[in-house]
Amino acid sequence: ALWRTEHTPQKAKGEVSDTERFGFLQKLSFFEKFPENELWEVVRISKWRAFPPNTTIIKEGDEGDSFFIIAEGAVKVTRAGKVLNVLSAGDCVGEMSYLATREGPRSATVVTTAQSVLMKIPAAELNNASLTCRGLFDRKFLATLVERLEAANQRLILTS
Repeated sequence: ALWRTEHTPQKAKGEVSDTERFGFLQKLSFFEKFPENELWEVVRISKWRAFPPNTTIIKEGDEGDSFFIIAEGAVKVTRAGKVLNVLSAGDCVGEMSYLATREGPRSATVVTTAQSVLMKIPAAELNNASLTCRGLFDRKFLATLVERLEAANQRLILTS
C-alpha cells in the first residue's frame, strides 16, 4: 500500500513524488487504457488524500462537480439511506455530476468503509485537460455507466 506507511498524504507536501503517483495510476484498472502522456496529465490535475473509515466524501444534496477515483480502500454509495453500490480501488464515484456539465445537487452519499485514498479531480481541471485525456475519461465513464445500468437491471429482474 503506497499511502499507508511512509507515504501518507498528511506528511509534508511533496513527499509522495509525482513519479510514485504515476506508478500507482498504472496499476489502477480505471487507467488501463491511458497512455503515458495522459497519465502524467492525470497526476497533474488530481489531488490525492487519505480518509479514515466512515468518512463522508460526498453528501446527497450538496453542490459539486468534482469526481473521485478510489486509489485504495472502499466506499459505499447510498441514496435516501439505501445502499446502491459498494466500490473499491480502480472505481470512480461522483462522475454523474461531471457528466451533467453543471454544478448541482449530488444524487447520492458516498462514505468510506475502510481506510481509503481517493483522487479528486475537479470538473474544471478535466475540462482544461487535453482532448485526448478528456476522451479517455469520457469513454471510461460511459463504460462504467453501462456496467452499473446492467447491474441495476439485473437487480430489478431478481427482485420482481
